[in-house]
Amino acid sequence: MIRKVLLLSVIMGFSLIATAEAASNPDWDKTVGAAKKEGKVTIYTTSGPGQLAALRKGFEKAFGLEIEFLSGRGAELREKLFRERQSGMYLTDLFMMGASGMLIDFKPAGVFDPIKSLLVTPEALDPKAWWKGSPIYLDKEQTYVIGFCFFPQPPILANTDLIKPGDVKSHADLLQPRWKGKMVINDPTTTGAGQEWYQMVSKALGGEFMRKLAKQEPAVARDLRLQTEWVARGKYALLLGPQKAAVGELMAAGAPVAYLTTSDVNWATCNPGTMGVINRPAHPNAVKVFVNWLLGREGQTIYSKSFMIQSARLDVPTDHLDPQLIRRHGVNYINATLEDFALERAVIEKEARAIFGPEARQ
Repeated sequence: MIRKVLLLSVIMGFSLIATAEAASNPDWDKTVGAAKKEGKVTIYTTSGPGQLAALRKGFEKAFGLEIEFLSGRGAELREKLFRERQSGMYLTDLFMMGASGMLIDFKPAGVFDPIKSLLVTPEALDPKAWWKGSPIYLDKEQTYVIGFCFFPQPPILANTDLIKPGDVKSHADLLQPRWKGKMVINDPTTTGAGQEWYQMVSKALGGEFMRKLAKQEPAVARDLRLQTEWVARGKYALLLGPQKAAVGELMAAGAPVAYLTTSDVNWATCNPGTMGVINRPAHPNAVKVFVNWLLGREGQTIYSKSFMIQSARLDVPTDHLDPQLIRRHGVNYINATLEDFALERAVIEKEARAIFGPEARQ
């Protein structure tokens, strides 16, 4: 009799779970069905075609939906969006790019829908699956801009044929005469990884360090792939403020490059694993499906392997990553992508332009 009661309880328990799941499925199925009628989701992004191809393939396989990507520099894409909206055109759904541009330009302009309200699948919402219990909300309201990756940011990329272990242990080592004319900086005068590098290093070491570094005559470049290729080919030995997506492509191809961490300045970042949903999206159901898929284990695994960065999900493998891009247990990382840091960028950009801008280098 006891066994029958226990068995009945178990069955009823499963039945309640199944009923709850069934109750949630019709709404989700309706959303997916409406998304398939829309046919695609449109995303503006600063990422390159290599990474995006894997996302497109994975999402199409999962839902039969297309991803239409438009790639470019962050500032150009933001200008494009504002021009479209001024003309009454609402052509896109989602921005995937550096967080600071979204927080500084888009959020005050009221461009975003609350992305938090779109998260509905148990997998995307599972607190046990996420570092710190959820995707990382980067805006002060914890509503609009999500960071779904989080990893230490190595400040320097080196050509391993030109740099020996121990050659560069700190940023102070960059001031040695041997590195004069042998460095390239990811342009710190514009939004991106180079500006993040400038902000973190200058906050730690001061403007005087940056002025001394400028006397080392580093090249300053905006083309993310080109600056990385320069280091891979040995034109320059070091790249300061490397962008992970561009580096990941060359690392996967076996280029002689490696990240360097330093003893004096280290931090962690969500970029380029950040996104915000544009209000009045062109494909409201498809973007909802995409956001939930991307924040699930499958979407995050594809993203992590394509971009070679660590997801903020705890159930995504890391065996494909450079060890220096993996969070270390017990370390309290400062998140350089939070809105407070983004709001400092106008001052940081002005300082960087005075030291590394075109006029300063003439």
